[in-house]
Order: sequence, then C-alpha cells, then structure tokens
Amino acid sequence: MTSTFTIPAQLVTDENNRLFAEVASALSCSGCHKAGCQAKGRRFPVTTSVNEGPVGVDIKVSDFGLLLVNSLGLPLMGLLIGAGLGRFWGVHEGLQFGLAIAGLGLGVVSCRAYAQSMIRISSRKEAPCTS
Repeated sequence: MTSTFTIPAQLVTDENNRLFAEVASALSCSGCHKAGCQAKGRRFPVTTSVNEGPVGVDIKVSDFGLLLVNSLGLPLMGLLIGAGLGRFWGVHEGLQFGLAIAGLGLGVVSCRAYAQSMIRISSRKEAPCTS
C-alpha cells in the first residue's frame, strides 16, 4: 500500500471552460497576499472524469520525497560540499564563501523538472464535523 499526501482543492473553470483543481493559498502566503499578491492559489488541470464535489490533489509520498530531494536537497548539498571543500583546503574565508556559492549554483543547475503526471486529481469524501 502506498501512502499519499492529499491537499483539499475545489473545481473551477476558466474562461475557455477548461476544468481545473485549485488549491487555496497556504497560510505562509498570507504575508504575500497582504503585500498585494492577487494569486488565489495553484491550479492543476483536471483530465479525469471528476465533475463535481470536493476533490483532492494527491501525490505519492515517495514522489514527494523525490521532489524535495531534487528541488531542495541538491542545492543544499552543493552549498555544503563547496563550503566543506573550502574548509578542507584551508583557503581564505572569502574563497570558502565563493566555493559555497559555486556549489549552490551547481546544485541548482543539476535539478530537473518532473512531469506533472506525478500529481493526480481525485474525488474525496467530506469528513464529517466531529466537534
């Protein structure tokens, strides 16, 4: 059995009558929204037969881990390796900083984009309120 992360979403249509699952902006976006950002959330195209009701945006835990390692892990690892090499070679602090930035850059360049097919849109049942 594979575990998945599910984020609640709502179905919306655009001006061309295409169906999207829209994930509401997170709490971390509230500062950006107050600063004038008008983004409502992230939209994912719906290609399944989901027509109405609550939906969820699903991603497998293993795929989510792969995305995290690729998008955050590689740049961080490059930064630490660059700084570690500078420290190991005993170079000046300014050069250590430069090596850390170069390692970060190499880590960012080595990241790759994954297909959006890792994300699935599915119907979900509303959980009854128990309070």
